[in-house]
Amino acid sequence: MTALTPTRRPASIADLPDVLALAQASDVALIGETDWTETDLREEWQDYDLPRDVFLLELDGRLAGYAAFERRGGGRMLVDGYVHPELTGRGVGSELLRLTEARAREELEAIEPGERVYLQNAALSNDPAVPALYAEHGYEPTRHFWRMVIDLDCEPDAAVPDGIEIRLIRDPEERRVVYEVLQEAFADHWEHQPRTFEEWSKNVFDVEGYDPSLVWVALEGDEIVAGNVSYWKRHGEWGWIGTLGVRRPWRRRGIAEALLATAFAELYRRGEPRVALGVDAQSPTGATRLYEKAGMHVFWEAVVYEKELRPA
Repeated sequence: MTALTPTRRPASIADLPDVLALAQASDVALIGETDWTETDLREEWQDYDLPRDVFLLELDGRLAGYAAFERRGGGRMLVDGYVHPELTGRGVGSELLRLTEARAREELEAIEPGERVYLQNAALSNDPAVPALYAEHGYEPTRHFWRMVIDLDCEPDAAVPDGIEIRLIRDPEERRVVYEVLQEAFADHWEHQPRTFEEWSKNVFDVEGYDPSLVWVALEGDEIVAGNVSYWKRHGEWGWIGTLGVRRPWRRRGIAEALLATAFAELYRRGEPRVALGVDAQSPTGATRLYEKAGMHVFWEAVVYEKELRPA
């Protein structure tokens, strides 16, 4: 018998392979390939209360939809959701939005009075069903993000500006100063929320695939003024520029370009000509222009949709 409406079932770690397959199928249907890996999903799930924060919906005895809820700093809450491409148009997306909004509203009393509370979802921009779906549930588009890639055909020249030295991190003793430099560099980015060293390290240094021989710092004299944390394989089968930032007083001197080219060159030498990163398409620092100048292009675009749950 065919189910008419999606039904929720509890999530457990045993569901990870099926959820991974669903997210990958969704990506492939929209952009032709996927950057989801088992490592990525497993790392995300480590921070979730699975029965409470992960939503699985079934139709016709199949996993039809998946969403995960996360509360960030202040009144910001995030949801990441997917619908199986063979089961679209049957109310799965709407039910995921309903359930995750109800979950978000459970947090309202725990958030300081007077704090604006809002819920954000992101979706690929080329999904034709998305704008109407989110509008129906009271969301508005608020920001765009790009996944950018480059396919290198030779080892790039990493020209370093005069007076600047680029070298590898002295690990682990320089981890905290790299954290401080990159927190400062990203302070003017959209929705930046300061994180403790322990919180930040969990997602940067303490992940599978962290390799200090792919982490560079830029110095002027003895002062570290910029950093680049890259990975051999992360968020897909390509080299990954994880976090690249330059402190404000040292911007527009070619330091970011040099750090980026240094990573490209090393990844190319190791046999990885394809390198990717994620960037705010409306970055106030002009990051998109930097990456385009370096030869990167947009692989996909995601739109962040936002719904206010409580005004300030």
